[in-house]
Amino acid sequence: METVTEYADRRTELEEKIRSLEAEKASLLSDIASLKEKVAEYELKRSAAALESEVDALRTEKAVLEEKAAAYEAEAGYEIPESAAGGF
Repeated sequence: METVTEYADRRTELEEKIRSLEAEKASLLSDIASLKEKVAEYELKRSAAALESEVDALRTEKAVLEEKAAAYEAEAGYEIPESAAGGF
């Protein structure tokens, strides 16, 4: 009879352990999903910031080139020499 009681106690302990592990597994899966979303958001923010910097630099370069082109066009009689024009 004592063996049956020990078996029942051991079974109860194992069932409790299984329930506890299943609950922890569900919690961990939920935490992992949340963390993946958070990491993805941070990565997107980083990419957006990098692209924003690149676009700003390109806008600046374009503006500078437009100003130079306008200045050359404004000079009366200015023409690009053939040797320089052929280099482009």
